[in-house]
Amino acid sequence: MNESERQLLDLYLDGELPDDESTALLACLEKDPQAVVYLAERALLLSDLRRSVKRRNLQQWAVASTVEHMEHHGTARARSRFRWLQWRPLTSAAAGILFGMLCASVVFGYMMPRMGKAMTLLQESFESGPAPLVTGRPDKAGVWSGDYSEIVSEQQGLQPKSGKTMLRFLRADFEGRTIPESFSSDVFRLFDVRPYGQEFADGGAVVQLSTVFNAAPFGDGESYKCGLTIFALDAALVDGGLLNADHVLATQSLAKSTSSHLHMDRAPATWQRLGNELRVPPNTDYLLIQIGVSNVSPPNGMRRDSFSGHFVDDVKLVFAQRPEIALP
Repeated sequence: MNESERQLLDLYLDGELPDDESTALLACLEKDPQAVVYLAERALLLSDLRRSVKRRNLQQWAVASTVEHMEHHGTARARSRFRWLQWRPLTSAAAGILFGMLCASVVFGYMMPRMGKAMTLLQESFESGPAPLVTGRPDKAGVWSGDYSEIVSEQQGLQPKSGKTMLRFLRADFEGRTIPESFSSDVFRLFDVRPYGQEFADGGAVVQLSTVFNAAPFGDGESYKCGLTIFALDAALVDGGLLNADHVLATQSLAKSTSSHLHMDRAPATWQRLGNELRVPPNTDYLLIQIGVSNVSPPNGMRRDSFSGHFVDDVKLVFAQRPEIALP
């Protein structure tokens, strides 16, 4: 969500959105889950939105009755004070989009971390949404991008962990950049967490990433391992288009955490789970996750930059408040 889209949402919430901007606002809500969350937050209607699917008819009746009662008694001023409660068309659209997201593979939930609950940033089983881009690290939030990969159904006798599809790693390079010496295939996803900055402003929030990996049977002389990395980034780095610069993540991240690498077994009937977490610095604007598989000991003559049957599924990213360890 960029600044112009944020302004559209603010104008709508203030009741000042021009009629000719309604289409642009709806398009913003449809393409950007964070815009829906932002709208729900600022309108103080999240709890109503979460229950709206079951209560919609009742709510419409209640609001209409309230407005009718106030108009009957001539309380125009009181009616304007309750205007934010009305089931306005675009708020209704936001509720529908939010409900649709809850039924899809990507879920942007909002539950207050400061109240001891977790906020779900991502729950992904690759059942919907566009195919991953193969253009290196993403330059915008909300999309998968990285090395060559694809979304597939059951392959080589291996079934997805959740649903009917999973992500398959293919190569260790991406469009426009061939790296024969590379031995790791990675996908990335970027998250704009500025709307939630107040939740980790005190340095008390931890973000946790987990997923499952699997591989089709491979030779005795081959060995593969998988890993997860979380990066905390500032807006200058991301908005400046610098994410694909060499060594930038290693030298300019606010913080990062890499999981211990998990060696892949030869049991395609079972998925191996891996997790990682990072304490979020207070000045974080973006989170970037990296999921990858590495060819660590190929037999002589085997290319290290291609992968014949390696998969990931069931990706989850959440954060919550967790107090720092007290000093003795």
